[in-house]
Order: sequence, then C-alpha cells, then structure tokens
Amino acid sequence: MILPKGHSDKYLKDYRDGKIPMGLGLDCVLDDNFLHKHGQLNFILGHDNVGKTYFIEWYFLALAMAHGLTFTLFMDENHAGKVFRDLIQMYMGKKFMEMTESEIQQGTEFMERHFKLIDNTNRYTPTELIKLFKESNTDIQLIDPFNGLKTPLQYGSNYDVLNELKMYTKTTNKTIYINAHPTSASGRRMAEYPKDHDWAGHIMPPVKADIEGGKPFANKADDFLICHRLTKHSNLWKYTMIEVDKIKDSDTGGKPTNLGIPIMIDYNYGLGFIVGGVDVLARERKKVALPEKKESAINAFRILE
Repeated sequence: MILPKGHSDKYLKDYRDGKIPMGLGLDCVLDDNFLHKHGQLNFILGHDNVGKTYFIEWYFLALAMAHGLTFTLFMDENHAGKVFRDLIQMYMGKKFMEMTESEIQQGTEFMERHFKLIDNTNRYTPTELIKLFKESNTDIQLIDPFNGLKTPLQYGSNYDVLNELKMYTKTTNKTIYINAHPTSASGRRMAEYPKDHDWAGHIMPPVKADIEGGKPFANKADDFLICHRLTKHSNLWKYTMIEVDKIKDSDTGGKPTNLGIPIMIDYNYGLGFIVGGVDVLARERKKVALPEKKESAINAFRILE
C-alpha cells in the first residue's frame, strides 16, 4: 500500500526536538559503540571457541537485570541445563557448586522469568522458528548459530531467509541476534597475524565478508559485531575482543570501533565480563536483595533436572 500524506510528520518533529529515544546501554564503555535497539536484525560473527555464546549470554543477562528485558533462545549447540547453569553463575556471582540450594532456586526463578529456550533436539526452518518466536512473545530472540537452521546456505535462499527475518523485526519491533561462523578460509594460515605483529602466529578476527553465506548477511544487518579471542595466548586468552563493524542508525547511539582497537572484556573467571573496569552484573546485583546463605551447596545439580 502507498503511505498516506503526513506519514512521517511525527518522526520528523520528534527528531528535530531531540525526542528520538537512544538505544539501551549498560553504563560501561561498550555503550560508546554498541547499544541495544528494538526492531533490529543483528549479527555476531566469530571463529569457533572464541566465546560468542558466552558473550551473548552475558549481554542478555545484563539487559535483563538492568532493563527487565525478556529473551527466547534457540541454541542449537548447547544443552539447556548448561545455558541456565552459566546464566545462574553470572547472576549470583559465584561458581555453581559453591551455591546453596536457595541461591540456585533464586537464580533459576529469575532465568525462567526472563529466558525461554527452544527445544534444540528438533531442526527448524526459518518460518517455523519465527512462529515460535511470535508465540514466545519476548523482547529479544537469538539464533545460535545461523547454520543450525534447516535452510540451504545459498546466495538466493539466504536473501529469502534474511528478508523473512527482517520483516519479522519490522512488523513486531522485536530484535533478533544471530551468531554466525566465518568461512573456512578465514581460519587458515593466511589469516594469521604477520610476523612483525605482537600477536604473530595467532589467528586474526574475521571481517564481515567472511561470514558463511557471504555478503547478504552484512548487507541486511542493522548492527554487526565481531567476537574474537586469542585462545592460545599465554596472557590474553581470557580477554574477549569485541569489534563493532556496522551501526546502521548512529543517531540512536553507537558507532564502529576504530580499526585494530577492539573493546577488550575480561572473562572474570566465568562470573560475567568486566568491561573497562566495570562489572555490570555486580553493580546490578547490588540492587537485588539476596537471601541469607544458610544452606550448604548439597546436590546442587538436582535443582536443574
């Protein structure tokens, strides 16, 4: 249909008056480059085993604690119990086996209020997954990874899938995050840092065009992040490197990171990243009254069965 006259009057007035809302931040240095925004299709690209899933778990938990957002997760490569275990550890700020049963129960109840997990023992077409996303009625959805979907990774079909996902975000104002892997070539010898570099011999991060399926993904993305880690470095292995490669709407916040200067975030022993010296989850945790710690951590895994 053709839009009627005056269709953009409110937006233009709000823009002139500075009333266009900014994205949601976490009050840390990540906000300088990346903010969560509703109604977007976002990608996170990274090699295997660099911590893409752990990063997005932390990021979503931080959004849940700071802004009360809710999430539906399709995680093809991770057991639901492990996902909840990681989230509860970060939420409580302590190792799972050191928790009391009441602490585990509190963490579980928070996760069940904010996170819904899709059964990963089935494979789904994009249309089937979108149907589940709609039924879940949460603020944000995750596909991890894209190649877990029941769809051919071919140029034409990729555009069909991405257009379907994009239409979903535009018509519902929900945001989809997609974790993706790069092509094989981006992890070969030619992709190592050069001999004169401080990190010589380590694999370099991929670039947008390295994503499996090619340029359609970068073209259709609203925001595009690259997640990397020097997994074999003796000191830097614990730092996840986040590069922001694309921000479609910088008016609502965010900008690409400078070339070769990623945001370095500390693994923090698996208890939630420290970003620029700020432990976002610890800060948010202080706003929540925790139960007294009286019980011993006995048979802890029973709670998640």
